[in-house]
Amino acid sequence: MSEERQIAAVPRSAPWSDTGYWGPTNPDEHPAVRAVREQFPDAYISAYAFRDEMTIRVERSRFRDVIQFLRDHPDLQYTMLSDETAVDMLRLRPDPRFDVLAQLYSIRRRWRLRVKCGVNDGEVVPSLVPVFAAAGWLEREVYDMFGIVFEGHPDLRRILLPEDWDEGHPLRKDYPLRGYREYVQPGFEAPAPRVRSRLRRP
Repeated sequence: MSEERQIAAVPRSAPWSDTGYWGPTNPDEHPAVRAVREQFPDAYISAYAFRDEMTIRVERSRFRDVIQFLRDHPDLQYTMLSDETAVDMLRLRPDPRFDVLAQLYSIRRRWRLRVKCGVNDGEVVPSLVPVFAAAGWLEREVYDMFGIVFEGHPDLRRILLPEDWDEGHPLRKDYPLRGYREYVQPGFEAPAPRVRSRLRRP
């Protein structure tokens, strides 16, 4: 009986902690969203949840500042950069064309968070290398596959394709499925049939 009283007396956890696997699904209750909204009112754009994961969209120019704030905040401590990548939004929206996103993880709190910013061709994104050294490899891959330039990166060059690759960036949705040049497979005399993407820019 005394054991039952002890269990009943334990206070409930914070109201947001049991609303999703990685935290609250309501942006107004998520501590990271509230902290970013308060600290960066000029940079915060929106926040939404999908499959228990919270995403914060911020202005491109403050991307690194927001990431560093989330890393250093004593109550959030998103101290691990799980991934940094990009998405080509061609034909999905008119502007901006790309999303650059950082996947963050708080080891101490066991929380995950995604931070996004939009970028168009010719625009640059602040590099996360000064905040997370591991971003160096990840941003080189984004540059190689999408052609997105990261300002402040100490060694921004291709990482998967040869440095003299002159056929563009293969993960862009308007990139031809077999590249821009005819390719003769080993053992064949004629090039493979051309199959062009249906998502070419108008």
